[in-house]
Amino acid sequence: MLAAVNVSALLIGVAGGGLAATILALLFGGILSVLGVPYGPDVGLLAGVFVGLVFGGLVAGRLAVHSHRFHGSIVGLFLAAVIIFLSRGAAGVSIQAVLTLALAAVVLGGFGGWLGGRSRPVSP
Repeated sequence: MLAAVNVSALLIGVAGGGLAATILALLFGGILSVLGVPYGPDVGLLAGVFVGLVFGGLVAGRLAVHSHRFHGSIVGLFLAAVIIFLSRGAAGVSIQAVLTLALAAVVLGGFGGWLGGRSRPVSP
């Protein structure tokens, strides 16, 4: 199965998803913070992570030759692993939160990969 994985699609999907998540989290969280919304940066971070997972899966699914949803799910899991690695020192992160993030990453990344595969042009 690993021979069928398009590594370049995965790397570009991870980079695109991480960039989209970062930009959206900073912009949306900053706007909510300026507007005085309680927990504005946290809401922006959550929205950025969700959009980043879908966008990364979409990019990987669009670039993959086959198994678009699979490539999107792998990108989602890799992005979730990065998030877990960065938050490993945070107090109060439970195993349930980690498993929920992993499940959301597989579902949202797979959804993005499915969308990317659907929007891929059909070759004759």
